[in-house]
Amino acid sequence: MSRDEIAKQLRGTRKEVESAVKTIQSQFNHIRNGGTSSVASDALRYEINILSKLSFALQDNCHKHADLYCDIVASMLPHVEPCATKPEFWARHLGSLHYIYHAICREQTIEECQRFYALVNKQRVHLKNKTDYKLYLNIHIRHLYFFGQQIQIQPTSTAKNQLCLALQAMGVLFQAMQRQNGGYSELIAELNQILGKRSNSFLKILGTLPVAYSNKMYEPLFKLLASSGSTTDELNTQFPEYLSALLALIQIDGFSWQQQAEEAPQQLALQLLRCCRESYKELTSLNYVMQLLYYYLKLLFTRDSAQTTDLKRHYIDLTKKLINFFEHKGAAHAKEQWFIDFLLVFVRVQKLLHQRNGKNNCFEVFWQGLGGTDSAETYTAHFELIQCLITMSMDISSNSPLAASCTNDSKCQSLRKHCIFTLGCCATNAYSFWQPSAQATLQKAAQESLAGIIHYAVDVVKVTKCMVATSAELLNFVWHLNNIADKVSSGTQMALLQLLVKPLQQLRSLLGDQEMRQLLRRLYKAGSYCDNPELAAQLQCTFIAATTCPARQFQQICVYYCNAKNSIPKCVYELHEMSPLGNPLTTAQRRKLYELDMVAVMAHRKTPPLLQSLLRHRQTDYQLVLLGRHMRTDTTILNRFEELRLKLQKKRLTRLEQLMLAHVSVSKILELDEKNQKTKIPMKEVTERSLEELCIKYNLLDVNIASEKPRVQLATAVIAAFEAFYNQADAERLSSDEALIDWEALIDDAICAAKALSSMGYMQQADRAWLLLLRISRMLGDRFTFLRAISHFMSHYTQHALFDMAHEVEHAQQLLDDLWPQIRSDHFLKRQHTTLMLCLCQMALYYARLDCLSHAQLLLLHVERLRDQFQERVGKCDVVLLTLQSVRFRICYQQRHCSILARMPTVYQQLDTLTENVRKFTSISSVDLGALYMLLSDLVRDSTECTANRLCELPNMSISLLQVLLKSGLVLRTVEVLISWMWTNLRMECMDKALSKLRLIEHFLCIQPLSLAQPISKSSSLITTPMDAQSKHMTELVGKMLSMQLEQGTASVEPIRKQQQLTVSLPPLKIQSQNANRLKLQRYLQETHPVIRDSNQLQCIYFIVGCFHARLYFLNREYDQLDDFYSMANDWLQRDTERSNALGHMLLVLPVYQANYLRATNKYRQAIEVTESALKLAKSEQLQQRVDVNYRYNLLLQLRTAQLELQPKPVAKTRRQQQPRRALQFNVSPEDKPKEKSKASKTKPKFTIYTEDSSLSSGSSPEENKRFDLNSCQLIEIIDLSDEELSPPLPPPPLTAAQVKLTKSLPRTAQATRSTRTRAQKQLETPIVPARRVATAPNTLGLTSSISRRNTTPEDTPKTTTVTRGRTRRQNAVEEQPVTPLVKMDSMSTRRRQRN
Repeated sequence: MSRDEIAKQLRGTRKEVESAVKTIQSQFNHIRNGGTSSVASDALRYEINILSKLSFALQDNCHKHADLYCDIVASMLPHVEPCATKPEFWARHLGSLHYIYHAICREQTIEECQRFYALVNKQRVHLKNKTDYKLYLNIHIRHLYFFGQQIQIQPTSTAKNQLCLALQAMGVLFQAMQRQNGGYSELIAELNQILGKRSNSFLKILGTLPVAYSNKMYEPLFKLLASSGSTTDELNTQFPEYLSALLALIQIDGFSWQQQAEEAPQQLALQLLRCCRESYKELTSLNYVMQLLYYYLKLLFTRDSAQTTDLKRHYIDLTKKLINFFEHKGAAHAKEQWFIDFLLVFVRVQKLLHQRNGKNNCFEVFWQGLGGTDSAETYTAHFELIQCLITMSMDISSNSPLAASCTNDSKCQSLRKHCIFTLGCCATNAYSFWQPSAQATLQKAAQESLAGIIHYAVDVVKVTKCMVATSAELLNFVWHLNNIADKVSSGTQMALLQLLVKPLQQLRSLLGDQEMRQLLRRLYKAGSYCDNPELAAQLQCTFIAATTCPARQFQQICVYYCNAKNSIPKCVYELHEMSPLGNPLTTAQRRKLYELDMVAVMAHRKTPPLLQSLLRHRQTDYQLVLLGRHMRTDTTILNRFEELRLKLQKKRLTRLEQLMLAHVSVSKILELDEKNQKTKIPMKEVTERSLEELCIKYNLLDVNIASEKPRVQLATAVIAAFEAFYNQADAERLSSDEALIDWEALIDDAICAAKALSSMGYMQQADRAWLLLLRISRMLGDRFTFLRAISHFMSHYTQHALFDMAHEVEHAQQLLDDLWPQIRSDHFLKRQHTTLMLCLCQMALYYARLDCLSHAQLLLLHVERLRDQFQERVGKCDVVLLTLQSVRFRICYQQRHCSILARMPTVYQQLDTLTENVRKFTSISSVDLGALYMLLSDLVRDSTECTANRLCELPNMSISLLQVLLKSGLVLRTVEVLISWMWTNLRMECMDKALSKLRLIEHFLCIQPLSLAQPISKSSSLITTPMDAQSKHMTELVGKMLSMQLEQGTASVEPIRKQQQLTVSLPPLKIQSQNANRLKLQRYLQETHPVIRDSNQLQCIYFIVGCFHARLYFLNREYDQLDDFYSMANDWLQRDTERSNALGHMLLVLPVYQANYLRATNKYRQAIEVTESALKLAKSEQLQQRVDVNYRYNLLLQLRTAQLELQPKPVAKTRRQQQPRRALQFNVSPEDKPKEKSKASKTKPKFTIYTEDSSLSSGSSPEENKRFDLNSCQLIEIIDLSDEELSPPLPPPPLTAAQVKLTKSLPRTAQATRSTRTRAQKQLETPIVPARRVATAPNTLGLTSSISRRNTTPEDTPKTTTVTRGRTRRQNAVEEQPVTPLVKMDSMSTRRRQRN
């Protein structure tokens, strides 16, 4: 078979290859057995020819027949030898083997590679040419590299054994080369194929091979290199190769560091340098460089810790020599390639030195010896060496094969920049791993040198194009910076970071967000050791601004403000803007940071400097509004608010602008309130008799309902704006990017407006405000604001037209059930305690009005027990206790079911307790004072209704409240208090006082203003003439006797005429002396008045004042306008039902007054119609739970009396007129005593306590009345009249002048006496049961002009009946005057009911 056919068969099928194998073996054996002298040459030639054909066959990708190809090689290779005459044949033979092996390795046929390599190794090494060693070496290197890759893929013992065989074979090769004794100057370059030109992973594999096999290669290698005998030019050319091999051997030494000391080889890098010192001893500069490297690496490779004693001193000396070499000789050789190569190698050695890879760190002992507490000088020298290397690296002008390749860009040519940044990383690494205690000993100059190194490295890296955020070098640099910051534990260490802050800002564009946040976090933590508090705060704020999670960011801002050490008067946003490491935030991020900062400031530290700091950086008007809310005392802010308010009022507002308008308007309200608070009115000057003088003295003439109207309109506009913002939420949505709505501020200002309306008394507007708060708080889940809002409604209503009140009360119950068990927790504030308990109290009142009295009582009991759990409230009169008592008082006097309340104190006792507790009021929380004023306003109205219906007065709370209202300029509330006071005066028939209140009411209601020139009328009952001692003594005696008529617990004085009807007549009070036109009653019912035109509440106030004014006319016996007024009043009530329903108890007071008038004018049928209609109204659901129970009894009494008066009056028998009882007939001379009385004194005395048919003797002269004789009284006969029938009273005779004079001074003394009696009675522990026989003194003395009218008011005592506290008694009829006897029916007495 020809050779061409063999080549064709080798490329064919497997059978063809097998046939070719047989043919080749037979032909080769035939040639080898030829017997000629050229057999060896022919066999070698034939083998070369076949190997070339195999090479072509493998080139055609026929590796699937590699096993057959190995069979061919195995059959020929052991039998060929080099030919002495033809050495080139052997070179071709080795070349073919080299090519075939590369092809087999390329196809990853592992078994064939092992077999083929074993065939090569079995053959003895023949070096016939100088370049033959290269072919052998390439085969071994290829085998090392191939199985090195296999170990990286899957470590196996087979692959490792193959590597060991390769090292052993290379050692054999080097020994053979050494025996040839030829010049192998190119060996080092070939050797770098497995050293300098391979990856770190391959070098790591070589370093981990067994030392015994490694030594078999490295020992003959270094001997061979030492005897290479290269020329000077060859040495200069080979210098970079030696340096490259040196770097590779340093890494191999590092990887072999883990092996046992006895197995570890000597440092391969040092062995290479020893060889080089011998080779380069003729080249001075290169030899010196090699020696420096040798001694430097010798220090680095110190393995025995015992040798580290002098390490620091040797290292300092060596660094000085290196610095001296670079600074002095480097300048002369800076442009030479060998110097650049050496500099680059030294830089790479520094990089290897600072790569502390844990277990593989061969320089561990060196770093341990370099450290310690006294290592500051050594590290200073180390940093100086790095600084010197950076300086020399600036002059690198050409590339070098020794330069480290760029891992980011293969085309990168920034050799100089990479060197400088590498050295900067090395310095950072060295300081990072240095002990923190030793770092603190570094001198300031060394710190500045290190900071300069890092600064220059940062300057270089920011202009290096290949550097990206994922660069390993950059991440390593940042990691060490983090480590440095994390180890800061002293001010000295922090001083270095202060020098690095500004350079680090330049890294921001290169670092990722996560890496930068980590660095900022450690810098801000290290800032706690900073001697510059503002810089530390800036670092912390920079970290806060870099946080991406809003919740986490807000938490960090709150932590910053809660730290007491942060006393910098600047906000987080401003500190971030001033920070040298400020984050490049977008517009949206800046706004979000600012808004979160603003919320945190207002929540944790609302100091003026911080608010001003936020204002300097505000971005929107809404932010100005939110900040200005907390700076309302600043004139500049107020001016800005006013400008903004005026600007917003002139345009069509968006939803956000509605919110801003509401906030700035609240500021205007508070400004007006503050101006009104400037009037200081002493409490001692607020007395009932000096109210008009008080208004003139303290310039209150301009205060009226018209002056209060702007405040009301402003507060109403605030609620309207808030309501528009709330209602337009779906129509005009606001994103968080547009504005971060402060709902807490919205609720606070809405509460402020609602409180303003409530405190001013405008309930319709206040209801709207609290309803808005109710809805908003329920939407936001603000539980305590919801309870506060629902408390407002529960205290006034049982149902409301604007919302389902029962549903909201049910929700409030659920909130209370959740809150009260945990209300004592520390996170609840005192004002929240108060809000919860007040809500429970108002809920009790709400259920009481729904006739759920048991539930109400349980709620009140629960409040008592809950209140006792707070130690700060025990034993103190706080607003909760006052509210609790006031609720019980309302339940008591408004409730019909008296059997349920039998065990409760009487209303008078409750009022006395309330009055005393108000004096001892203690404020516990911030809401107590406002709640107290609202409580007093309601309590004054309710107590007035209660006491007026029971013929008493209690002005103490009225005085206290009036002083607060006048000082605050609350006109409508002042009018309400004056109306209540006037009601009491009218009920007590103190018309002069009532007229004074009327003048004040008309002034405040803009009906008739007070004038400085207007005379202040004094009460006609005031006696200014002095009395002698005996007159005063008698006055006190009469007062004590009158006080016996008072019931236990009575709060004040009743008019005496309510106890007995007298026929005393005094001229009426002159109430029309000034201007008759101003007293027309019709004006109170006109709805066209500009002040009341748009306010139903003010119209109701005018109506009530008109009713009381009409009552004043009635008591003064001026009936001219009353018919028209009552007719118009009824029409006025029918005109607007909703408005009429707001009158409350006045719907019953008016019929009572009208019935009195109709009976006084003998219009009994009309009176009956009025009272019957009023009784139906009193029984209605509208009023039965909201008004005093005595209205119904009063109306029943009026009805029965009118019915009796309507009946015909039959003539009755007259009886002898009985003389008045002498026991109370004062100013009677002893000479006027009847003679028969002296005899009667000897008999058993009978004390007649009460006689209404007594008459006064008119025969006394003024001279006789100058002195009083206490012994001149008649004997008193005690008579039991409990079983006798009632007789009509007779009118008493007219009073004498002396009696009238004495009477004028009586009421005040009697009132004081009774008050004394009342206080003494209240101190009794056991209740006093009223006696069946009640002593009642006949009021034969004179009365004041205000209580001595001939026409007795039917409201108080019917003309045909005499009502006493005890049982009815018989009265003697007067014979001279015929009277109509009573109809046989039960008498309707209201006295006991009025007391209960």
